[in-house]
Amino acid sequence: MPRAVHAFAWGGTLLAAIAVILAAAAAEGTGPWEGWDEGRALRRPGYAERVWPDRPIRTRANTFSNLAYVTVGLYACGLALADRRRARLAGPDAPPVNIVVATPALSVLFGLSCLWLGFSSGLFHASLTRAGQRLDVAAMYPPLLSLLAIAAARALPPRIGRCFGAVVPTWGVLAAVIVVAEIALWRWKWSMSATTVLSTLIAAMAGVTVAEHLRWPGRFRSAWLGGGACLLAAGIACRQSDVAGSFPVGPESWLQGHALWHLLTAAALATLYLHERSECERGKLT
Repeated sequence: MPRAVHAFAWGGTLLAAIAVILAAAAAEGTGPWEGWDEGRALRRPGYAERVWPDRPIRTRANTFSNLAYVTVGLYACGLALADRRRARLAGPDAPPVNIVVATPALSVLFGLSCLWLGFSSGLFHASLTRAGQRLDVAAMYPPLLSLLAIAAARALPPRIGRCFGAVVPTWGVLAAVIVVAEIALWRWKWSMSATTVLSTLIAAMAGVTVAEHLRWPGRFRSAWLGGGACLLAAGIACRQSDVAGSFPVGPESWLQGHALWHLLTAAALATLYLHERSECERGKLT
């Protein structure tokens, strides 16, 4: 992976962390969440971490751990820029590469979805407001929908018809579908079970990746898939122990079960993205 991509991802994460710290310092003592409808977690915490009702960041570890999603999103966007640069240097006669590398917009779509999740979940855990909770839950879906879009793009032609005389790229249609789905899931968040929707998307992603391996044996690096499954299982275990109050740390510790859920699920999303990126073309991994 190019060093510039590492610098872009970690530099951007550092800037985001500094921005949050400075914003919190500036808002100290001003009651920034006054006037917002309180979320249930403010007065009846569902997580083990201590809540600081009068602070701009009401839960520290659960807020800052969302920077993991930001890092993953920036890596995906950085790789998209690197892929675009490499394609430009290689020229039109270069051998074909896999769908993710050949279509940087798909990486951008996944990256922006992760950035949106990091922002929305961070806002909720910082504010513990009802609006933040609504955004947090709705934002969990786009990263998985983006990964499913990558799999769909692999099975579809690169262009889908014309609109007003212009060629419509497949990735554009898939991106529009994800945006519409995100708006709908946000709109009807209180009418559906988040656990059911998220479990369905995870099951769909698992089914799609297994189908890819069955259809094209040896074409993907299966280690990424296995690693993602282990990370997700570990994240669920940490989250459940946190909710049950059995995670073995104090409420003021920076090591919290739900914070680990953020870190581990961010890593799981990264491995699933790298799995899709590892598609083998003409016997060579790209």
